[in-house]
Amino acid sequence: MPAAKRGLAVLLAAAALPGCGGSDDTPDARTTTQPAAAVGGDQRGVLDTIDALQTASRSGDGRRICSRLFTPQLVRSIEKSSARSCPAEVRARLFRRDESLAVQRGIDVRGSTATAVIRDSGGGVSTLHMLKRAGRWRIDRVMPRGAS
Repeated sequence: MPAAKRGLAVLLAAAALPGCGGSDDTPDARTTTQPAAAVGGDQRGVLDTIDALQTASRSGDGRRICSRLFTPQLVRSIEKSSARSCPAEVRARLFRRDESLAVQRGIDVRGSTATAVIRDSGGGVSTLHMLKRAGRWRIDRVMPRGAS
């Protein structure tokens, strides 16, 4: 699968997102008994977008994903690369109910932009680039970082 489509496939793997808690690859982080730091308002907004992606993915709602969760620029990019509508591409190629996605590292928010590193159940790692528009976080780009 081409890198751009693979990145979107990773993103849409959120269909089985068990929760939006962060994790770290270090053994100490997995075994610590200290509570995780509280999630701030903008970070919560980013996680809410990922949760909404999960809900829409589970129901196969490509229209909602493309119209409410992706930026118009990402929608245009998907349509140009696939030669069909974004909802049709999401439904036909990118919808996977059996895959899981986890926020791997802290969410970095800088003004109206944010990034979150995610890992899919196959070991693929991607960075979600998000933009805040009209008070809502939308997914603008997905950059694959490779599998481990």
